Amino acid sequence: MENDNLQNPKMLIQKAKNGDNEAFARLYELYFVPIFRYVYFRVKSKNEAEDLTQEVFLKIYQSIENFEDKNKSPLAYFFTIARNTIVDYWRKKKELSIDENELSEEIPDKNPSPTELVEKGQIGEIVKQSLKDLTEEQQEIIILKFINERTNREIADLLNKSEEAVRQLQCRALKALRQKFKDSKIF
Repeated sequence: MENDNLQNPKMLIQKAKNGDNEAFARLYELYFVPIFRYVYFRVKSKNEAEDLTQEVFLKIYQSIENFEDKNKSPLAYFFTIARNTIVDYWRKKKELSIDENELSEEIPDKNPSPTELVEKGQIGEIVKQSLKDLTEEQQEIIILKFINERTNREIADLLNKSEEAVRQLQCRALKALRQKFKDSKIF
């Protein structure tokens, strides 16, 4: 494979559609980290995220011939399959058991000071919990924007929304997080 084509995802997709396993392996290398990060911040478990990320790539491999360019980045296709895989995961998980986090949310929080939070290493947990309190769309936008470092244009393409809708959802999410952090006395 020529070096120029090793970095061009659209060319790699076309080659993979034609059965080129080396091209698919390169797509895997290019997109594993953003897909894993996205999945991890949705399921909050490294082991589950690893399993689901592998499932995403397996689904992509099995359905690569269905990919249609539509002037979008191939990453949008990967994120769409990842999002659907996560939805299926949570649907199955709800069918199997009660969410343990719902039980712990019923226990009142005594709002420790920021110093105590740092000492106990709980700021990360407060951030994770605060993210859970956002709507699904807001969570998705915050994760894509700040964890996966996607632009508003890319996020709009991924979610089939306008850039303005993405900005508004992001603004509301950040406002809600800011209030949550203020209430938790993080700042």
